[in-house]
Amino acid sequence: KHSNLVNLVLCTYDSAVRIAHKTHNQEVHLRKEVMVISVACFSEDKLYPVLAAPTCKTENAADIEGIFACTIECWSATGTDTYVGPVWSFAMDGDATCHAAGHKIFIKKPLSLDLPLYAALSDMPSLNTLTSDNEVTLDFDFKHIFK
Repeated sequence: KHSNLVNLVLCTYDSAVRIAHKTHNQEVHLRKEVMVISVACFSEDKLYPVLAAPTCKTENAADIEGIFACTIECWSATGTDTYVGPVWSFAMDGDATCHAAGHKIFIKKPLSLDLPLYAALSDMPSLNTLTSDNEVTLDFDFKHIFK
């Protein structure tokens, strides 16, 4: 979020000193974690990372919404939805900021009645069938739900 405030390429000793000064003055932050977005296909037991972004944990829900929306837009814009398939579900861990962003993007409208997914889910009472504008459902890693 703040890396644009400093040149991250270390060409000279002075460039390293500038980064150190900006870090010391709290103009930029060291990353604390990495947000990883990966794709899993239902027919495989593999994960394919599509984004790895360092975070200093100062991002808000609007920042995360932008990352989620951009990821899904890029999936379609690059034609990956044609070659691999559309995004059906977006799952995340226990981070509250990610949850807030996920709820804003992926819990907007009821699942369309004419979709095959609706036919499969409609007989399950109390199941959340709200989706994003592109029919993507929200899910959470069960390990974080039961903590």
